[in-house]
Amino acid sequence: MRKVLLFFGLVLLCSAIMFADLLMPVVKAPMIVTTLGQSPGALMFRLVCVRSKIACVQEDLLTASQLREKFQAPNGPKTLVITTGTSLKGMGAAGIDINAEVKRVEDLMKEAKALGMTIIGAHIEGMARRVDATDERSIVTVMPKSDLILVIAASDEDGYFAKFSEESGIPLLKVNESLDIGPALLELINAE
Repeated sequence: MRKVLLFFGLVLLCSAIMFADLLMPVVKAPMIVTTLGQSPGALMFRLVCVRSKIACVQEDLLTASQLREKFQAPNGPKTLVITTGTSLKGMGAAGIDINAEVKRVEDLMKEAKALGMTIIGAHIEGMARRVDATDERSIVTVMPKSDLILVIAASDEDGYFAKFSEESGIPLLKVNESLDIGPALLELINAE
């Protein structure tokens, strides 16, 4: 038990070190997660939230009008999470392309800002989702308009997100692996 507590303590400490220099945004549950690129990142995010008992719903094709409707409902979402990294197979199955995805998410982020929601841009599937122009387009669409950047270590092996965070002033929450996302988010949620 001590080893487990020590491990989680170290994970949280490492997470705290990663964002100590920048002021963290307010992060509240419930959350709603979508994906720019129809990759499994949104599903992964929702599952780590379930594991950590953080209220979160997943809507892979969420639109701005749907977001407004959900926000206005009782116990509506307070935080919008958008995972980046594309799946051509996933977009094909959904009958959309990268241009449609970018437009949908740009409208979604504009609406979230108007509603006063916190926006988390996430890249949690590693370097496999940073290999082509569509992956890059998803990242550059989401990250500059996010209030917080969330990545796993494997997504930032080259320091891309750390450098972007430093240059943009957008805080970076970097965890070792996807299972560490829940505890790190709980720390932010409970910091209020």
